[in-house]
Amino acid sequence: MSPVQAHGSRRPGQSPGPGKPRPPRRYSSSVLGLGAIGVVVVIVVALVILKATNSSTNSSTSSSASPSTSLSTTGEISAPTSLISEVTGVSSSVAQAVGLPSSVTPPSMLKGQQPLTLDGKPGALYIGAEFCPYCAAERWAIVMAFSKFGTFSGLKETSSSRWDYAPSTATFSFYGASYSSSLLTFEPVEAEGNDTNGAGTRQPLQKLTPTQSNLWATYSARFGTAEGFPFLDIDNKVFVIGLSFDPTILAGLSHSAIAAKLQNPKDPVTQAIVGSSNYLTAAICSVTDHQPTSVCEATATVAAARALGTG
Repeated sequence: MSPVQAHGSRRPGQSPGPGKPRPPRRYSSSVLGLGAIGVVVVIVVALVILKATNSSTNSSTSSSASPSTSLSTTGEISAPTSLISEVTGVSSSVAQAVGLPSSVTPPSMLKGQQPLTLDGKPGALYIGAEFCPYCAAERWAIVMAFSKFGTFSGLKETSSSRWDYAPSTATFSFYGASYSSSLLTFEPVEAEGNDTNGAGTRQPLQKLTPTQSNLWATYSARFGTAEGFPFLDIDNKVFVIGLSFDPTILAGLSHSAIAAKLQNPKDPVTQAIVGSSNYLTAAICSVTDHQPTSVCEATATVAAARALGTG
């Protein structure tokens, strides 16, 4: 399997393969005349209704048969505040109990790089796609970790492609969302939308800037791979290249079911998401001068920083 396939995608614009009786009464001539007129009126009305119905049916069929440019027009809804609160409100005791499980692949490190500065602050860049199952899994950890340092707004609920690996994995979308923080700048890009009418029917969604495209190409190459999804660059120092955990861990679970599991540190879902978040939290602390201290001095964060070599 090629590195690109392993990451669940190719660059925007390339289409990877994958993969239901009374006797009759007599009427006077005047009555019959009125009756004839009435029949004509009924027929005309019926024809008008039939035409309108056929027009509506054809319009609906045409709309459903035309591929949408992204799931944002066909399947996204705003993420409920209650859901986001469950994901971002996981306690430090749960994070400590989860620690650094073996089901999670740690981020990769590079030293001696020019720091990534965005809007005058330490920067982080995420490049993903709405169809991508590995991105779907990673976004849970990203939302959890980055929410410790700032606030997301406009997050959407969505699911990964139902024609790809780990089909219909419940997740968030960063398309149309924003992030605010006094400590760092986070730029999320959903480069491609979702499959809408079969594998490979997705379309480009958000266009990368030249700087974003260059970072993606440069650091993917540094790790010996093509530009696959997901890609997360934290200050040109800590990188997620591909999957952190197998998205099949989330198989068959709704958004609310996943969130409800996050209070049980022994659950495989919690271990995967919170374990990934522990690594990301430590990585972010390494570029925010270890602020806020309540986050960066937590036991789980310190352990992850030590494992990454950023502590």
